[in-house]
Amino acid sequence: MSARHRAPAERPPGSEAAHPRSDLPARRAMSRIALPFFVVGCALCALAATADVTHEVRVLWIVAAIACAVTAVVAWIDLVVIARRMRAERTGPSRTR
Repeated sequence: MSARHRAPAERPPGSEAAHPRSDLPARRAMSRIALPFFVVGCALCALAATADVTHEVRVLWIVAAIACAVTAVVAWIDLVVIARRMRAERTGPSRTR
């Protein structure tokens, strides 16, 4: 069996890419879907927390709203990082000395 057709567990250590990159357009699409979804989810959970419910249920809605807000912030940060990386790929590698 050649090195090219080995299973990942059989590859020698150190054969990974030096600078692995993710699929930026796919990440951008997922973040573009997640951002509005979780912003709306956060708003709906916060609205449900203001309804006339017991204290225990209100706490659960608040926790769900916070989780949605954190996920929306992560998606927004990911979009910023992706835009920066795609811009850097278009302009080419920068030379620093």
